[in-house]
Amino acid sequence: MTIPLSEGEYKVLSQLAKLKKTKLDELAVSTGLPKSSIAAYIELLASKGLAKIIEEKYVRIEATEEGRKWVDKLPEEVLVDILKEKTGKASIDDVIRDLGKDLASIALSWARRRGWIKIKNGMIELVGYTEPKEVKEFLRKALKGLTLRKGEEPIDIVKELKKRKMIRIEELTEKFVEITSKGIEVLHKPILEVSVLTSDIIATGKWRTIRLKPYNVEAEPPKVYPGRKHFFIEFLEEVRRILHEMGFTEMKSYYVETEFWNFDVLFQAQDHPAREVHDTFHLKYPSKGSIDAYKDIVERVKAVHEHGGMSGSKGWGYKWDPEIAKRLILRSQTTSASARYLYYNKEPPVRAYIIGKVFRPDEISAKRLPEFYQFDGIVMEENLTFRHLLGIIREFFTHLGIKKLKFKPGYFPFTEPSVEGYVYIDGLGWIEVFGAGMFRPEVLEMLGVKHPVAAWGMGLERIAMAFYGINDIRLLYTTDLSMLRTMKAKWW
Repeated sequence: MTIPLSEGEYKVLSQLAKLKKTKLDELAVSTGLPKSSIAAYIELLASKGLAKIIEEKYVRIEATEEGRKWVDKLPEEVLVDILKEKTGKASIDDVIRDLGKDLASIALSWARRRGWIKIKNGMIELVGYTEPKEVKEFLRKALKGLTLRKGEEPIDIVKELKKRKMIRIEELTEKFVEITSKGIEVLHKPILEVSVLTSDIIATGKWRTIRLKPYNVEAEPPKVYPGRKHFFIEFLEEVRRILHEMGFTEMKSYYVETEFWNFDVLFQAQDHPAREVHDTFHLKYPSKGSIDAYKDIVERVKAVHEHGGMSGSKGWGYKWDPEIAKRLILRSQTTSASARYLYYNKEPPVRAYIIGKVFRPDEISAKRLPEFYQFDGIVMEENLTFRHLLGIIREFFTHLGIKKLKFKPGYFPFTEPSVEGYVYIDGLGWIEVFGAGMFRPEVLEMLGVKHPVAAWGMGLERIAMAFYGINDIRLLYTTDLSMLRTMKAKWW
């Protein structure tokens, strides 16, 4: 029988002949080869019919805390003791009073199942008792952990104890290897195969007894999966790269904001529904922050909200409450960061953006998440117009390779004119991904800004869905390795 063996195969097969049935770990020790190499050689020998892999299944059984508690006497045996003390009879109410409602329920159920008691008209009668020795003995063994071959465990006892949550079971698989009769036959007259002809093989004359391994030009190279970032993180970095090329600076801000920066400075009325608990996460403790460091802007916000201030607006016509403005929330929009940035940078040119998490009490679905990335941007220049804003947004999406984009007139409390933006996602249709517009005079007045400002807020997850051709927003946070390894943008 002419089946050539590599040097490693020969070494492993020789040890198998000595050890008979063995584990990979034992084989690795006896041959001095790494376990990974042993596994590869075994697969090769098995494919040639020279060795066989045997899988044996086991169950590992251990007592739980519940099982440890009742190892000496089961709940139903405690019930039997109580009944014996009461001359064999007791009312259900008495048993519940003695054992507690939950334990009494368990004890009554299992005592009845074992045929020890009868219940009639609210009275429990003891009719017999046989100690469940086998159950208790098995539970004691499980205290130290018990490993049995699959199928050898006492099925009924295991089923009962598992149902009662007194044991936990783990299924294990052990792999063994042994040489076949064909392997023994080949080992008697081995033909060694090498992949490289060395000078030593030629000089020693070994070339006469060896065979050169044929080179398979059709064999596929091994797949290599180098480390890479999560594809959604790659998308966020791509967005940042595009914005930096467009001349934008990145802003930073906080997850926890006061309503002052999240709503009031953006001319959102203090009785606006978006400020209620069904649309905003409010902090329980601490529930309020401070706005004392911004006295100048606080005065302007109060004036604009109440009567319009110097903006030419009538305001909201109510008495502005600073206590509401102090309430702490998880920011619901990164526009709060844009407002704060403009407060400190009042002169043009300004091109700034922020990419950060925002939080809203939405139910998780294919389109929505309660925690998602928002991308806010602001542009302040002299003589800036709404038309410039639309051009900047279209340029951004063009850089991303998203061509199916459309605008629709919209309304937002802090911009006028305003626009909603939609992109097309296969399987979902046209999805709203951003709102944009020119900051209202009221907002500019409160911030102390004298020049026009264009602004937008975009949901980055939805844009990423269009970018990658995904129709379920939850897939952007997948940990599925096959998806992480193969995911590529359509336009890269």
